[in-house]
Amino acid sequence: MNKAVFGVLLALTGQAQAAETLEQAWQAAVQASNALRAEARRVGAAGEQVKAAEAAAGPTLKLEGSWTQLDSTPQARIDLTPMTQGLGPLAARLPSSVDAPLSSNHLGVADARLSLPLYTSGRLQALRDAALSSEDAARQGLTQAEQELRLQVAEAYFNVLRAGHAHDVARQYLASLESYQRDVGNFFRKGVVARGDLLGAEVAVADARQKQIVAAQAKALSRAAYNRLLGRAFTQEVALAEVDWPRETRPRAQLAAMADRQRPELAALARWRDALEANARSVKAEGGPQVGAYAAYSYADNPYLVNKGYGSLGLGVSWTLFDSGLIRARAAGVSEQAQAMADQLQEAKSLVALDVERAASAELESAERVTVAQSALKSADEYLAIQRDRYRNGLANQTEVLAAEARRADSQRNLYNARYDHALAVVRLKRATGEL
Repeated sequence: MNKAVFGVLLALTGQAQAAETLEQAWQAAVQASNALRAEARRVGAAGEQVKAAEAAAGPTLKLEGSWTQLDSTPQARIDLTPMTQGLGPLAARLPSSVDAPLSSNHLGVADARLSLPLYTSGRLQALRDAALSSEDAARQGLTQAEQELRLQVAEAYFNVLRAGHAHDVARQYLASLESYQRDVGNFFRKGVVARGDLLGAEVAVADARQKQIVAAQAKALSRAAYNRLLGRAFTQEVALAEVDWPRETRPRAQLAAMADRQRPELAALARWRDALEANARSVKAEGGPQVGAYAAYSYADNPYLVNKGYGSLGLGVSWTLFDSGLIRARAAGVSEQAQAMADQLQEAKSLVALDVERAASAELESAERVTVAQSALKSADEYLAIQRDRYRNGLANQTEVLAAEARRADSQRNLYNARYDHALAVVRLKRATGEL
């Protein structure tokens, strides 16, 4: 094989291997997304709330201590008169009372207490249920954010491909008109056509150059938008692999049922509703009996105590029998929020069903447009060839040739637009059903 040909083939193979796929773009965008990192931190925060709710049902050990300096020594006065009655003259010589110190003028106290809730009327379990539901809702929010990012990346991906082909069409259109301009120039020098045809060809070429400039800038902007999503420099060159997805064949009822099961927005709303309902149960349980056990050891640095330290075991009961309706009102308020979330969930289900309907319709429309555009481009190619041949033989005027050139370029653009509209419609349908 010729070395030059082999080198070209090798270069083309390397370019094909280097072409970035949509799946690779999604992975890069997920790694670069600050929004996803923020959502992941929310999931982490919700997980810590679950740990906190679980820890609330476990034992608690508290250590407390204090040291106090008094301005005087605490003393107790003991009345001795009952003891001196009946002593006669001796009683008058004895004191009627005596002062005894109770402690020194400084006091140190330490306390260790181990407590464990035994029964809370379901309050702690409800708190844990609420935390678990909130954590699941946060995870669904992360899934939703990732699917939205995938959709944004797909739009940018197809815009790059679309803009690249639009630029190619503009260059081909310019090259075709420049070729036509050369033919007209040759005809003019031979005296076959009038100067007006030459000027018309020059104007058409100038217009084509302007369109190429616009297409080149659109290509650069689409590349910048794509690179931003992937965390890259805006001007970095990109080579993207083509995408050709088959048409959707599943019935719309099946797609709608799939969306109802899989859309993360619906799952998140359902879990937020569950969390609010659990919170309402927790608040209501505050009015029920709360029972706990404790074990304690206390130490007082008092020189006048026989035993400075002592231990204790006990049970504690708390039961709010009347609070002017405070707990009931708080629980009712949270229950209303849960009901509002349930109503919002029903509204979201309706919107999701409509989203599926729109996405399925867009997929069907764009697929049909691809078929029509392919046929139109074939006809435009043949029509342009006919008009050019007729012009060379003096059977067609310049307007007909330029119109054929523009029609062919429009047909190319329509085909590319239809193809990428269909690819984007497929992605949007996957997003609508929760598959993305």
